[in-house]
Amino acid sequence: MDIRWDLTQLYSGPTDPRLENNHASIFRIADALEVKFRGRVASLEPVELLELLHGLEDVRYFTYRPVWYARLAFDTNTADDSAKALLDKVRLESTRISEKITFAELELASVSDRAIAGWLEFEPLREYQHRLEAARRFKPYLLTEGEERLSAKKALSGRNAWTQLYTEITSSIRIPMEVDGVQRELSVDEVRALRTRPERELRAAATAAMYAAYESREHVLTYIFNTLYQDWMLETETRSYPHVLEPTALEDEIPRVSIEGLFAATQANAPVLQEFFKLKAKVLGIPDFMSYDVLAPLTSESKPYPYADAQALVLEAFAAFSPRMVEITQGFFDGGRVDVPPRPGKRGGAYCSSFDPREPAFLLLNHNDRLDDVFTLAHELGHGIHAELSRVQRPSNFGHSTPLAETASIFCEMLLADHLLNGADDATRRNILQDLLEKASTTLFRQVQITRWELGAHAERAKGMVSSERYGQLWLSTFKQTYGDAVQPTPADRWGWIVIPHVINYRFYCYSYAYGMLIVLALYNLYKQQGAAEFAPKYLEFLSSGDSATPQQLMQRLGVDLEDTAFWNGGFAVIEGWLEQFKALV
Repeated sequence: MDIRWDLTQLYSGPTDPRLENNHASIFRIADALEVKFRGRVASLEPVELLELLHGLEDVRYFTYRPVWYARLAFDTNTADDSAKALLDKVRLESTRISEKITFAELELASVSDRAIAGWLEFEPLREYQHRLEAARRFKPYLLTEGEERLSAKKALSGRNAWTQLYTEITSSIRIPMEVDGVQRELSVDEVRALRTRPERELRAAATAAMYAAYESREHVLTYIFNTLYQDWMLETETRSYPHVLEPTALEDEIPRVSIEGLFAATQANAPVLQEFFKLKAKVLGIPDFMSYDVLAPLTSESKPYPYADAQALVLEAFAAFSPRMVEITQGFFDGGRVDVPPRPGKRGGAYCSSFDPREPAFLLLNHNDRLDDVFTLAHELGHGIHAELSRVQRPSNFGHSTPLAETASIFCEMLLADHLLNGADDATRRNILQDLLEKASTTLFRQVQITRWELGAHAERAKGMVSSERYGQLWLSTFKQTYGDAVQPTPADRWGWIVIPHVINYRFYCYSYAYGMLIVLALYNLYKQQGAAEFAPKYLEFLSSGDSATPQQLMQRLGVDLEDTAFWNGGFAVIEGWLEQFKALV
């Protein structure tokens, strides 16, 4: 089904005059804020501070809206020169506007506890408490205003340019494959989908072909990795961060020790994952269980799940939990805010994109009629539901910390799994439990593997230029730590690192999938104990809180303590429970 999102609800096209007029007017607003408030922030009266905060929200909204639109247009057709030109133009303009309000962030970061306490006595400012307190967490690492402006400018021809180049190169990849007797040119996502097919030879061929396509481009892609990782290393040194992971921990408001604790707990529980794959190998009768067998189905019968069926399934699953979730989901389906099919030039993967409560969220998919694609739909709709519920917040509190970004998405996958398991026969239950355990593999264990590789790669880059061979050695080392002797890598698996866009587009983002999954498993336990009638209203209220408090504070409202080691153990206990049920069925 060729369902594409309708971006005309944002702008009529790349030549829409509103794009030009928007920046002209927002420059005037930013100029006025700079003239009125520069050098005075710490001594502002509460009413003046409220005016400044409202002004900053408006500047960011009207500055980023064209960038958001241009990014969405580019991701659906990365080969479109007009989309690339627009994205380049609006990025430059937004950077110039952002320079004018840099003073506000720097001055807010320097405000004393006493001054903030005084401001918060003014009732209208209390909804900005987290915003004001969070502004100061980067205080030790901020540069001068001139240096911050220069850093933002250099990012346009630096990290932003390199990440876009990676996206353009990888989105243009076409891989020749013979599938079901037909020779085709497939996108990377279509080839990834073949790794869930029952034919082992096809899975092996698809994996080898995908890695070969990246290997043929390894010179420029490895150079991109080295350039970006050096950029991040220099930024860490320039700002005097004590550790390369520290900026991510501060941004996410999660103590670095907590993230490192996640790594340790996941590694300690790796035998659970390894037992599952050893058992799966026996069921499939594969003595030499390889990396391309990880997603193999247990039966040769592969039921297709067209997009219309996927829609129906997620609506049914959500209806058992909350009518409000059904209402929001239907809004995506009816509102032209989902882009469904894979096609040449379209960015791979899937995501939900939102940036401000004044705008609805959009979903990008690459649906290939697999059960895994149904779970992907539920996952991205979870992000969308989270974003839509957060629209009750001020723009400063919209969104959510990265570790909480996955709470709604993975929880929605759990709801879908519950729905599919309800009343299912043993064969269906076995297949769904397999999918849940594979979800734990990809969302928890693999994401920690990726982050551990990323840490190792940054350490190597600090010593000098890193060869693709060395990056590959690091990848195979983390692979072994995760899978032990349960899964054997192929020679081509040394390229596993180069196909992951997250480690190019973001820094250490992948840990948040694992962190978020353990949070969800804790919430899922509460849901099972309390039932939907009691738990759903509290959960939806939690999602509507957006970024109005720290992750610890928000989770405490649901009875979850992120500092409690039992929190981690409880999450892994759920996975062990799935494994025991799976063992009983096979």
